[in-house]
Amino acid sequence: MKAEREKKKKVTGPGCRWRRLGLPLFMMAGISILSGSAGVDTGGVTFPGMDKVAHFLVFGLLGIAWARVPGKETARIVRLVMAVALVGGFGLIDEAHQLHNPARQFEWADLLADLAGALGLGGAYLYCRPFRDLMELDFRYGQRLRRDGN
Repeated sequence: MKAEREKKKKVTGPGCRWRRLGLPLFMMAGISILSGSAGVDTGGVTFPGMDKVAHFLVFGLLGIAWARVPGKETARIVRLVMAVALVGGFGLIDEAHQLHNPARQFEWADLLADLAGALGLGGAYLYCRPFRDLMELDFRYGQRLRRDGN
């Protein structure tokens, strides 16, 4: 009986929160689909550097999603390094993927914006409690989504 509980504890205890993998994987699939297209219609709204701001925000949110995957037992710096590495690797693959699309091109500046977003927003999520509380807010009810104190 005790051995069964210990076995269960190991599966659901510290480490990866498997149910949280869905969001970053879904986001990565969406980014891949959009980067394979001719581009995103902005409705005529444009300004210099808009592409880099979009990369910063989208990949920053992806960084937050990856930073949420490990359990709270994992050190914040480890979670941040893991998130930036995963987002950076995916960003590199995404930029290489655009080489096959004649309407798109590989840009190192986009990759830099991806990394800056993951580091900036992922770091803000992990180290700035008011930002984390805002990101965890369920706006329908004004309550936090997570209750695990992480």
